[in-house]
Amino acid sequence: MDEKETIQSDAKPETRPNNSLRGTLRWLLAVLFAFGLGALLIAFALYLPTRQELVKANATVTSQTNQIATLQTANETLQKDRDSTKLHSYVLKALSGVRGASQAVAANDYAGARLSLIQASDALAVLSGLLGTDQKDVLTAMQQSAAQALTKVMTNLKSAQPDLDQLTNNLVQLEDNLFPNP
Repeated sequence: MDEKETIQSDAKPETRPNNSLRGTLRWLLAVLFAFGLGALLIAFALYLPTRQELVKANATVTSQTNQIATLQTANETLQKDRDSTKLHSYVLKALSGVRGASQAVAANDYAGARLSLIQASDALAVLSGLLGTDQKDVLTAMQQSAAQALTKVMTNLKSAQPDLDQLTNNLVQLEDNLFPNP
């Protein structure tokens, strides 16, 4: 026997189960390939655009968060300015009331002096709620001085003038301490 015959005789002819196994493997590979293409299609059609939208949304959120922080800082600054302006306004109201009372005393106007002192006392009462504890003692002394001036206005109009002058000086000094000129 020669070699060709040995090889041919050793090789078995293909059987039907091997053919069906190969066919099944081909179909299985085709199905896997189709699923892979479907997954790629889904990734390109749905995932990537959604991811890009998410990146844009995150950038928008970051931008708006920064904007909110800026607005909060500006709001805090405006609140401080408003509080300072309110405080200054009441210091000036008290000072205006005391100066008005002083002018009314000079003009011998009992009703005008009394009304101006009541307005100054009201402004001092509001100031006591606005000022810190370090200024409370000074403000309490001013309120007592205004009450004494009001009592003196009722008994002897001209005797209130020294108290009014002292109260004017104290309020001017308070204004200078709270709001120094630049």
